[in-house]
Amino acid sequence: MNSNKIFENPDLHMHSIYSDGTDTPASLLQKVKAAGIDLFSLTDHDSCDGCVEMQKVLQPGDPAFIYGVEFSCRDEKGKYHILGYGYDLKMPSIIKAVQITHSARLDKAKNRLKYLEDQYGFVFSTEEINEFFALKNPGKPHLAKMMLARGYVTEMSEAFRILDGYRGKERYLSPKEAIDAILFADGIPVLAHGILADGSKVLTEEETGERISRLKANGLMGLECYYSGFTDLQKNNMLKFAETYNLFVTAGSDYHGANKTVKLGNTNQPSPEVMQRFYKVLARIL
Repeated sequence: MNSNKIFENPDLHMHSIYSDGTDTPASLLQKVKAAGIDLFSLTDHDSCDGCVEMQKVLQPGDPAFIYGVEFSCRDEKGKYHILGYGYDLKMPSIIKAVQITHSARLDKAKNRLKYLEDQYGFVFSTEEINEFFALKNPGKPHLAKMMLARGYVTEMSEAFRILDGYRGKERYLSPKEAIDAILFADGIPVLAHGILADGSKVLTEEETGERISRLKANGLMGLECYYSGFTDLQKNNMLKFAETYNLFVTAGSDYHGANKTVKLGNTNQPSPEVMQRFYKVLARIL
């Protein structure tokens, strides 16, 4: 790719059925094209399988595509989502990280089912449970739908509130482990929706800056500054952090198909010029 290539409509944060989205990679590609997106990445939670499938369905002339992943991380300071872009999937570090996080996700799914039964008396049939664990990456949205179908809740938001009450001790990657895994696989580690933490809270500017400073020291290379869930103030604050810490800027919608109301391609008006430094490092990948 020409290192001066400019992308006008990127979306580097979306999910498929390989995590908690509702689109197959093939159907997602069709929606990407219909939305006029010219650069995209599939960033399923703790899984690279959807990217492998996406690579199979891409045809000459389709929008530019880079491998992505979104790792769920935790340390003594809190929860984080770390995006990885352009990694080499053959490298052991990324394979091991995905294995750890996927195994933890399955453990959490089992423990959440027990929590629902013990705390609320919510039980599911063997068939329902088998279908749940037959999913590519069973998680919270899938359990919420099961609760809704059973009539245990009347809205998905109510199901999410109940599930958020679960406090488990499953194995998590630390953000440093995730960053290392991406770097050792020749990828680019980026903090997802930074000021919104893992998506469950809003950090103060001070907390956000402290978090970014620590992650930069661990090898973080970029910040998701253009994000569907940001207010203009939050977006501008993230852009200031990127400038202060000399980090790449990325853009993502966090599209999940029917599981969320976020529209594909809604990346909060990214500036191609601001993202040019990131595009230049992608020249070695695309």
